[in-house]
Amino acid sequence: MSAPLSKKNAAAFVQNLEVKDYCRDAPFDPPQRYPELPFVKRVNPGNSVYPMIRELWLEMGLDLENIGTPAWNPFRGIIRPGAKVLIKPNLVTHHHYLGGDAVLSSIVHGSVLRPIVDYAFLALEGEGIILIADNPLESADFDEILRRTGIGAMVDRLRDDDCRPLKLLDLRPKAFRENAKGDYVEHPLAGDPLGYEIIDLGTESCFAGLDDRDNVYCTLYDKTIDHLDPFTTGKSKTDEFHHKGVHRYVVSKSVLDADVVINVAKLKTHCKAGVTLGLKNAIGIIGNKICMPHHRGGPPPEGDAFPHYPRASYVKGRRAYRKLRQTIQIHRFPGVRNLISWLRKNEILVAREIEHGNWQGNDTLWRTILDVNRIWRYADRDGRMSDTPQRPNLTIIDGIIGQHGDAPMSGTPIVSSIVFGGFDGPATDALAVKAMGIDYRLVKTVVQAGEARRWPLSAEGSLGLSLPDRPLPSLGFRTPKGWSS
Repeated sequence: MSAPLSKKNAAAFVQNLEVKDYCRDAPFDPPQRYPELPFVKRVNPGNSVYPMIRELWLEMGLDLENIGTPAWNPFRGIIRPGAKVLIKPNLVTHHHYLGGDAVLSSIVHGSVLRPIVDYAFLALEGEGIILIADNPLESADFDEILRRTGIGAMVDRLRDDDCRPLKLLDLRPKAFRENAKGDYVEHPLAGDPLGYEIIDLGTESCFAGLDDRDNVYCTLYDKTIDHLDPFTTGKSKTDEFHHKGVHRYVVSKSVLDADVVINVAKLKTHCKAGVTLGLKNAIGIIGNKICMPHHRGGPPPEGDAFPHYPRASYVKGRRAYRKLRQTIQIHRFPGVRNLISWLRKNEILVAREIEHGNWQGNDTLWRTILDVNRIWRYADRDGRMSDTPQRPNLTIIDGIIGQHGDAPMSGTPIVSSIVFGGFDGPATDALAVKAMGIDYRLVKTVVQAGEARRWPLSAEGSLGLSLPDRPLPSLGFRTPKGWSS
């Protein structure tokens, strides 16, 4: 089921309640032949995901004058022949504590990407290149992600059989691998073949409003800090990128070099940001994760790591949990590790308290998210910020199987059978948040994106005006613990 799209709307959605899973047969061919795609020679009648994405183009009103004809090209005027198209899916991790296919609630599946690839290829008219790239967790196994999602098999098959100009990129400059002692050891990776650009937003950063404070910016990627010490006051590695008048980000040049970016996100809640949709997915263009503040040390008003200092007994229990987890890693018992994670998640092993900015009071991460989105949209190929957008930015949100509760990686899978799309990122996110059953006014990432500032992200200016006034399904997403009223 889908709703008609008004030309004034900045976002669209398609829901088909019969689609409860992804097509598992790579390369995820369409279920029938479409007249506008003569180069697609194979069909897969069991692929019900493909027509949902195709219908999304129709709902967005793309190439209206040619709809229903062989000349229909939904990316006409968006992707020019010979362009470099970067598809940026959310590929954050390769596993979920529930095991099995639960990880598909965390990451974008290849059957969602296939129609995007086909219609981008159509618009390129045999020239240009399509890159599928992301910067997942440093502990993630990229090859396993490609296997579980079918993306690797899809790309190999399309390149071999159809000579598609497709390339996969792991944008990470480094990864962390477990050694025999259960410690994470840094391993260098090839990273972005074009390298990385440091971009300083300075006094135009969303963090500029905090420059009158003595902040301790934190991210769990910073291994120089004991994140279980609630009284940490020393300077972090992140502080080297963010201090008064200086707010720097390390950005993948392959993203800056792209003519068009297609942002493919997952429909998930998020313990720090409330939700992780299109805007949050932009985090994956950053080459050095330490440059991204996720929370500030201490409780308010100085910080937002937690609403108040946790009990000493809780901190002691957390340290014991860490030691036990390391011991389990030494003996390589993944089943036991998953059991311990489940016990802790369900407040059986260690009673949970708010920590690491995992709550509604997080006043840090939204600033990082919006800064990175502004860079994504307005930075030119050399990393200079322009006053005009440098590339179209199409957002697609995969909610066929989403994740709610204590997401984005340890939440509960939820079948929603829905996809969203739009060229106005904040409006698309706001539409999805509304369908999730969450008050978008509580989600700072969405609300602040509509505020007037240099390098705006919403064409509408006022987020409230850009929300479509039409019936939406009620998906019933549960918010993370720290976001419960």
